[in-house]
Amino acid sequence: MRRLLQTLLIISICICFVFFLKGTNIKESILLIRQLGIYSAFIIISTFLAYISGTLGWKYCIDCPDRFPLVKLFMVRHIGNTITLFNPTSAIAGEMFNAKALIKEGMKEEEAYKSVLLSRILMILSQLTLLIILVSWFLFFLSGRFPSDIIYPVYICFFILLAMFPVLICFLLKEERHARTSLPDRKWKTVILRIIKMRSLLASYIRMRPQKTILAFLLFSAHWILGSLELFFILYFLQYNVDILDGLFLDTIIIVLKSTVSFIPGQLGIEELINKFVLHLIGISSPHLWLSVSILRRARQLFWSGIALIFYLYIRNRKKISENHGNIIRES
Repeated sequence: MRRLLQTLLIISICICFVFFLKGTNIKESILLIRQLGIYSAFIIISTFLAYISGTLGWKYCIDCPDRFPLVKLFMVRHIGNTITLFNPTSAIAGEMFNAKALIKEGMKEEEAYKSVLLSRILMILSQLTLLIILVSWFLFFLSGRFPSDIIYPVYICFFILLAMFPVLICFLLKEERHARTSLPDRKWKTVILRIIKMRSLLASYIRMRPQKTILAFLLFSAHWILGSLELFFILYFLQYNVDILDGLFLDTIIIVLKSTVSFIPGQLGIEELINKFVLHLIGISSPHLWLSVSILRRARQLFWSGIALIFYLYIRNRKKISENHGNIIRES
């Protein structure tokens, strides 16, 4: 049954990737990359540094980080992120892959799921923090450019974010006073009990290792900031007058809006509309720029998806060699 589910998962990812590939204008991507020339390397370097920062953040969410080399964690996490991009279940499939990879390396199942869940929560919290800061900046410095029917919803979203943040922090750090030992008689109660237990484990980890948790939070924040440099470089090298803060604001809004439609593999068609909308927010209304931005970002996604495929084949090949070597030793 497990092998069947794994096969179905791989098939679904391949199908979604084919649709993604068909929805990407390869010729236009090549032309734009040629137009940027050597500056295209800045896009790859910025995303690479963002991925490294995210991997380091995950490393500090693991109880025994020294057991797992950074290079291997980077490969596993990058494969998981690619699965997240192309699988309809989004982050669930990607984080499941990451947890299974840790379990195969000898980590306890509970610890593996705790590490990926904590890293995902810290990523969300760091993104919410950046979003609050950036929306504040937008309301103070850019709100005068837009009519009130646009600004009022932004204010509402801003106050909702401010209210959500402390609630999430309190929920995460709240200590479980009464340990529950009796087994529930209903399946849904079992699920709730597991959620409560996992939340309690996360709270315990954060209280016992506050320095590691803060460091992971800062690294995930750096992950978002470095990732936003991609959009800044694209706009800057296409001769548009933007700064790094503009790029961070645009990228954060794009990621938040894309997360609402994460069930669409690769966000085909949606990302283009989102790019057009957020560029308008900072006063860029070029009829072709949003399409150029979308094409270049699709090209970057294809590049790193190819790298993820190489990583996957490498890990799979190493696993087969290790299994064959073990069989030979047992037979001898």
